[in-house]
Amino acid sequence: MSIKLPASVRYVKNGRGGQWWQAAQKNRQVHLGWKANPKELLLRPDFPKIERLMRAHYGSRQGAMQDFNQLRDLLDNPSKHVWMTFEDGCMWWCTVRDGATVNPDGEGLERGNFWLVCERPWSNRSVNEKKLLAVPDLPGTVTTTAGFKGTVCTPKDWQAVLRIIQDKKDPDAAKAADARSDYEEAVQKTVKRLSPKDFEQLIDLILARTGWARISTVGKTREGIDIEAENLTAGEIAFVQVKSSANQKVLDDYVERFKKQRDFYARMIFAVHSLSGKLTPPADLPAVQLWTGDRVAQLVVRLGLGEWVESRLA
Repeated sequence: MSIKLPASVRYVKNGRGGQWWQAAQKNRQVHLGWKANPKELLLRPDFPKIERLMRAHYGSRQGAMQDFNQLRDLLDNPSKHVWMTFEDGCMWWCTVRDGATVNPDGEGLERGNFWLVCERPWSNRSVNEKKLLAVPDLPGTVTTTAGFKGTVCTPKDWQAVLRIIQDKKDPDAAKAADARSDYEEAVQKTVKRLSPKDFEQLIDLILARTGWARISTVGKTREGIDIEAENLTAGEIAFVQVKSSANQKVLDDYVERFKKQRDFYARMIFAVHSLSGKLTPPADLPAVQLWTGDRVAQLVVRLGLGEWVESRLA
């Protein structure tokens, strides 16, 4: 479902250190200060008059225009922006209605001097609820706005904020992902043409780059096992079988061998680039991992082994 949102973004801080955030989130509001401004100017903004008052208040000190511009964003049709903030380890966003509401009790510890009422309430998920907007998962160009010292600003990468909220991919990142997918497909075709010896060496390289150290040398393992590898950090030894081609019967045979040696091997990796029919590892034995051609190609690309594979056929 496509939901139309405003085409611009403003960052807002609900009080110093987010002190009014709980009230803002609970009551679907954006809480602000500016208690020095007369109530009537917040309700019926006269921007030239507000600017004169702020210049008089600041005197020779700098910051009057920055302060004025922030307040203007809040009072001059704020519904034309998506409003966002950072709280509780997430990016939150909302939309608001035009027009301020002044706190009848005045600014306090729990509520601001005035607030805007949300049209769409604060949310820390994308517009279709698909993605949690957790700070560690957001681009640095977006999260850097959290360091802003004032109350309101236009995020430097506000386009990215809109894109993320709307579950849209960055066009350059999407183009790179498509190119990687095409490359993985080409690598998979190349892997299928490797000699059995080269394919075993490739699996050995993949293991080494993912934290597994080969115990026995190539071609010198105990009978029926191609590679024995150890992961020192996990304290595990793996039974690794490498096949250019295999069917379900071959896989089942090695699974049975693995079961008989579970006291020594923590897991089994069965690597095969060309399948004879569908291969299915046992559902009740997650320690058995099946590396088919597409998985091997993914690992080759992500581990930087593409040139090595290409050189085997050059």
